[in-house]
Parts: sequence; C-alpha cells; structure tokens
Amino acid sequence: MDEYLELQRYGRDKTTLIDNGYILSGAFRKKFDAISTNIDVSRTLYSKAKEMLMHRSGTKYEDMYWIDGDCGKVLAKETNAIEEEQILYSNSVQCAISGRENVIAMHTHPCSMPPSIADFNSVYEHNYMLGIVVCHNGKVFCYKSSETVTQTMYNLYVADYYQLLHDEYEAQIAALNEMMKTYDIAYWEVE
Repeated sequence: MDEYLELQRYGRDKTTLIDNGYILSGAFRKKFDAISTNIDVSRTLYSKAKEMLMHRSGTKYEDMYWIDGDCGKVLAKETNAIEEEQILYSNSVQCAISGRENVIAMHTHPCSMPPSIADFNSVYEHNYMLGIVVCHNGKVFCYKSSETVTQTMYNLYVADYYQLLHDEYEAQIAALNEMMKTYDIAYWEVE
C-alpha cells in the first residue's frame, strides 16, 4: 500500500498502474508461449513485455520492441517516447526493420484497449509478420492486416457500437469483430 501511495505522490496515473503480481506470474508468461512455438521467441516476448509494462506503469507513454520472429533477437526498441499513447519511428528503427519479413512488433497500450486501426495499418505498411499489444491490465492481443483501413471508417464503426453499448472498450471490440467480416484484418486476445 505504501508503494501505491508513493506512486500517486509522484504524479503517476493510477488508471494505468500494472498489477506486478500478475505480470510476474506463470499465467501471464504462458500467454507468450501461446504466441510462438519457438522457445527463444516466446522468452524474448515475455521478457520485453514485462520490461515495457514495468517501465511504463502509471503513465500513458508507450514502449515498443521489434523482434525477429525466427530467433527472438531484438532488432530495435523505442523506450523513450515523448508523446503519450504513440510511438514515433526513429531513423535507427526504420533501418533495423527495413526489408525484413519476419518482424514481430510489440508495444504497450496504457489504457488497455485492443489494437487501434493505426496499429493494423502499421502492420500492413511495414509488412510485419505479427503485431502484439500488451495492455497494462494484463491483456495481450495479437493482430495482422493485409490492407489499409481508413481511420474515418474505423471511427464510424466504433461510434455506431458505442451508441449501442455505451462502453469504449466493448465498442472497439465489436467494431473490430464486424470489420473482420469485410476487411482483411484479424486480431485475437491471447488467453
């Protein structure tokens, strides 16, 4: 409890604090075993997910790692974001991932929402083999895309479902489920 109060005193956003006990648990680790059958890749994904969540706990800043999906080697990272809830690609990141087809891009979502349409478009634009969102509440989502979807179209789907459901998270999930029927995108929550 003292640690929690200490974090609040230093301007931490209590809505984005992680549950350290869960993040360090076997149940959380096993999620990454379900993503890849390659032990080295699974270990790297879990290790970096833990690091990112602990680093960004209590903030709205995101961290991101680009990982070789064949061997688990870290190709690049961005852990010094200066804009809340977004990652800006540096020249060194661009060089590290350019021309590769086996890249897994993994980043945090402090507000614990599913992948955004910008996330899907980034997977398509950079030809990633897989995108992963690690949420501060412990949820993990994987996603893929074989086409660009406009932000306007996504916003319309979410707005329609928000009117029905009155919950932003549920509206985004429903919108993505509906859009998978029409667009060549896919996502799933890793259990």
